Amino acid sequence: MRPGSDVGEEEKMAPTEELDAARERLGQLDRVPESASASVTALLGWIRKIELTDETEQQWRDLVTSAEKLDPTDATAFLALTQQLKEAPTTPPPPRGWLLADLAVLDCARAINAATRETAPEAEGS
Repeated sequence: MRPGSDVGEEEKMAPTEELDAARERLGQLDRVPESASASVTALLGWIRKIELTDETEQQWRDLVTSAEKLDPTDATAFLALTQQLKEAPTTPPPPRGWLLADLAVLDCARAINAATRETAPEAEGS
């Protein structure tokens, strides 16, 4: 904690904690929050741009295929996609483009966390 910081607890989370919190929140929803749709679209775009070669591990190929078929409003499907990205192997070195997808998933987590904090009463009523 930084001295004199007035930042709320959730804003001080480590990246892995932000991702875990977003996954937990998504698990409680049917649909991805509308205010997070731009981040979701960006993530899907980065995943689709991952460069696949003959040497690319199958898990990376499956991830790209899943991103191409995904309904970006489906919380369950999106949650599964983020899990696929988390579990994709990093050795041998991942394909070109993976780092941008990895960074974009953190942006999505932050957008989902912010959206679910803002609409918590609405989400419970859905």
